[in-house]
Amino acid sequence: KQYNEQLRLMQEQVKSATQEMLNQRSKELHESNARQMDSIITPLKENIKEMKTAMDQSRDTHTRTTASLRQAIEDIMKRTASIGDEADKLARALRHENKTQGNWGEIVLSELLESQGLKKGIHYDVQSTLRDKNGKPILNERTDKRMIPDVVLHYPDGKDAIIDSKASLSAFIDYNAADDDNERTAALKRHTTSIRNHVKELVAKDYKRYIVHPRQSLDYVIMFVPNESALQLALYNDPSLWRDALREGVFITGEQNLTAALRIIHLAWTQEIQAQSQRKVFEEATTMVERVGEFCKALEAVGERIDKANEAYEYAMKKLQGRMSILGPARRLKEMGFKEKDKFPIPDLPEIPADTEDNIS
Repeated sequence: KQYNEQLRLMQEQVKSATQEMLNQRSKELHESNARQMDSIITPLKENIKEMKTAMDQSRDTHTRTTASLRQAIEDIMKRTASIGDEADKLARALRHENKTQGNWGEIVLSELLESQGLKKGIHYDVQSTLRDKNGKPILNERTDKRMIPDVVLHYPDGKDAIIDSKASLSAFIDYNAADDDNERTAALKRHTTSIRNHVKELVAKDYKRYIVHPRQSLDYVIMFVPNESALQLALYNDPSLWRDALREGVFITGEQNLTAALRIIHLAWTQEIQAQSQRKVFEEATTMVERVGEFCKALEAVGERIDKANEAYEYAMKKLQGRMSILGPARRLKEMGFKEKDKFPIPDLPEIPADTEDNIS
């Protein structure tokens, strides 16, 4: 019984100790697992939180971007519609308003001249009334109207070229907007006829006759067509147009050829300015050489006069020291008691021997 009792107690103690050890171990394992889980879950929670924040920001940004894009698309659509309306207005104005076409052509021509470095009032004049040598406006013999070309282009060699802008756009716009070949053919015919009529107008005005001395006119007038496509369309479908116009003294050109011509004129002006500068430098150099020669000649004359003055001085000094000089009496008077002024003392000069004085005489 005692043994059994001790065995029971021992079993209970072992069981209690084992249970306590298991509880302690379970607690330690729980705490360890909790720490490990926290080390894993806490960063995961932070990453999930950051991801959620980024997703929220992305959603907000996407919402704002979508709204901005929608607004931008709406603005573009409005601008496109506005541009379309303005283009329609411009097309209607250019189609039906000859004055508008003329003003537009003059603006293009003026910008082209400025882009090539030419200066208004120096290299060319705009809308300037041609006048005679007395300053009176020149009237056309046929129309009795004042001669006012769009541009008078000045060449550096004293010659002038008349440039007149002629915009033929009404029929050209109709040609591009035609729905069938018949309308397109009719518009093309009106277009080429319009350019030929402009040539006839310039021939009738005969600007080159009214360029007065000392300026001289070129043998032709430049007719500038501000729309290169319109010009090429007419020249392609009417190959004789350009030659016929040149035969009448009218040089038809678009923006490309006129740009090249203006560039050449600008280079000519640049060379003329350089030549003028070189001439001025040569004139100044010639003047400088002449003045140096004159100065050297005058300096030689000064030297000759200095030599003559020196000879006269030496002659006077020798006379002063001779037997007939005034120093002898002055010294004797000084010895007799007459005082000399401190400012003007009598010089103590050696007397020249008699034979030397005789030779000087």
